[in-house]
Amino acid sequence: MSGIATPMTRFDATDWRRVSRGLLLLAPLLAFLLVFYIMPFANMIGESFSYWSGDAKTGQGPTLFQYVKTLESARVLRALNRTFGIALNTVLITLLLSYPVAMLLLGVGRRLRTAILLVTFVSLASSLIIRNYGWVVVLADGGAVNSLLMALGLIDAPIRLMYSELAITLGLVHYAMPFMILPIYGTLLRLPPSLREASLSLGGSEWRTFLHVVLPLSLPGVFGGTMLTFAVSMSAFVTPLMLGSPRTAMISQVAAEQLLVQLNFAWGSAIIVVLTVITFAIVAIYAFLLRKVFRADV
Repeated sequence: MSGIATPMTRFDATDWRRVSRGLLLLAPLLAFLLVFYIMPFANMIGESFSYWSGDAKTGQGPTLFQYVKTLESARVLRALNRTFGIALNTVLITLLLSYPVAMLLLGVGRRLRTAILLVTFVSLASSLIIRNYGWVVVLADGGAVNSLLMALGLIDAPIRLMYSELAITLGLVHYAMPFMILPIYGTLLRLPPSLREASLSLGGSEWRTFLHVVLPLSLPGVFGGTMLTFAVSMSAFVTPLMLGSPRTAMISQVAAEQLLVQLNFAWGSAIIVVLTVITFAIVAIYAFLLRKVFRADV
């Protein structure tokens, strides 16, 4: 018995040392998350259960008044529905544009691959405001798109592209493409080339090989990219503020108005909490469907 217990004890001690070293390395990150994310969000949750009368918080105890007000507000529900629609369109368009780019990165030479990745990283690192101003120039009434359409004789007068859901979606797609390309490319890069070669040698066409071999095995990357894009789109603020209008306000703009303009911190906090819960619920359902229906390891 002592011969069995000693190795177990020695293994446990080694394991604990590894865990303690890992926690020590993660300590700065955990402290950053605690101070700048967890504590503010916890404070926001607490604020959402308070009652505000006018512009002052009363001494009334915890209440669900702000959540009832959120779910009964026609403006909030319209903004939430619009936000979900724009986020879903952004995810679908970004996936359709990004997957071929990730596939292309596997088949091109080293120099071209480096150039594409460099452009992707530059796009990720560039200022969001500058990119949005670029779309303002492109989509304006006298911008490049309208000028091209008029030169081709497709339209007689400029069409309104700016300050619309289309402009917001294009801006979000531009912003989110690196978040979609890189996870998919990373997953595809880890797939053994022998799997594709075996499928082709057994009589499978390129299309059937893609549908039955490559695509199912790349679902973890697709999941990561779509979730990042969805989260970014659901919480977008700057892009809809610059490219949209009051008629196309997303839920983050409604919450910001309550927090920064109306100074109704309780209602603004409740809107943010509702948005966060809905986003996490959608992510959980999506992950469940991928695991159970598509048997993906996500």
